[in-house]
Amino acid sequence: MSRKNQIDKAITYIELHLRENLALEDIAEVANYSPWHFHRLFYASTGVTVGEYIRKRRLSEASRELVHTSKPIVQIAKSFQFDSQAAFTRSFKSFCGCTPGKLRAKIRSLTCFEPMIKTTSRGKYMQSPKIIKKDTFRVLGVLCRSTMNDNTIPALWDKFHQICGDIPGVIRPGAALGICYADEDVEMTPDTPFNYLAGMEVSMDTPVPAGMVDKVVPAAEYAVFEHIGSLDTLHDTYSSIYGEWLPASNYERCGDIDFELYDERFRYGEAESVMEIWVPVKKV
Repeated sequence: MSRKNQIDKAITYIELHLRENLALEDIAEVANYSPWHFHRLFYASTGVTVGEYIRKRRLSEASRELVHTSKPIVQIAKSFQFDSQAAFTRSFKSFCGCTPGKLRAKIRSLTCFEPMIKTTSRGKYMQSPKIIKKDTFRVLGVLCRSTMNDNTIPALWDKFHQICGDIPGVIRPGAALGICYADEDVEMTPDTPFNYLAGMEVSMDTPVPAGMVDKVVPAAEYAVFEHIGSLDTLHDTYSSIYGEWLPASNYERCGDIDFELYDERFRYGEAESVMEIWVPVKKV
């Protein structure tokens, strides 16, 4: 059974409502994800945040109207949800490299940001994952608070490598886990803090040393994918998971926590490096 890419559904919704107030909660509902998961998955799939995507699309369409219509600039600004002409001008100049008035006067070449509709290949190019049932487990390590706009996760991994030898009760030595999770009932924006835990799986009765934190992950069935190569292309793998494999599969995402696994196959920056992405799923 094939299902339309959920990210495509959300992008279509955005396109239909570019001139209206767009709330993340409403867009996420169209994609059938929580705002937290949708925000992460959209960024992983497109390489931009939801807010940045909307801003660039509005400015792209506004630039077309500046060139092809005689509407007043303030009218165009308000039609694309900018509070004032001044706010529109600042954002437009950052996007196009000139003010709206100069673009209209000189009819410079347009700066366009086209819709990122992705047609699914029904899994043709996406590896088949392993489907693994994993019981409740516990992760112990170090935690940071990060945002989409201010990524502190690389620094956390540096800290993890300094303390990983001191983590007690490790079940699988040499295998590190990266877990993202949000606070409950928070409104997600590019500046909303979320939690990222870099750690290792430990026994349930392991004490928590000073300076470390733990997280219990509930039992789930996971689709386990391999990402091969540099982390610079990690978003391509996420895009394939959610844009190709999942819409064409007999599964849907469920649960609140996915994670990345780095074991002895992981070699930072090398072409043959391998890490795993564990996505909680259920059959539909």
